Amino acid sequence: MNELTEFEQANLVLMTKLAQSEQLVREVKEMQEGYKRELKNAMEKYNIKSIDNDLVKVTVVPESESTTVDLKTFKEKEPDEYDALLADYPKVVKRSSYVRIKVK
Repeated sequence: MNELTEFEQANLVLMTKLAQSEQLVREVKEMQEGYKRELKNAMEKYNIKSIDNDLVKVTVVPESESTTVDLKTFKEKEPDEYDALLADYPKVVKRSSYVRIKVK
């Protein structure tokens, strides 16, 4: 038995619980999004912009538009300028290690 098989067998219960909890989270998120849509539609119907009570504070945020720079396209079309920009204005972002999990 190799280490991977041994690890998998030793942690099968934990991985099963994780998969089940991920499914529950997905279902709850879908329900939550449905509730938000219904509440937004009702607020728009009654022309309510914001409500704050003992249960929730809800604000309808109007549609907006913003413009950004498409750096991927810029890099493809102007590689030299992109490299110069990156050399002049570098930004280093440190990220902590974590476990990426994809439940099937």
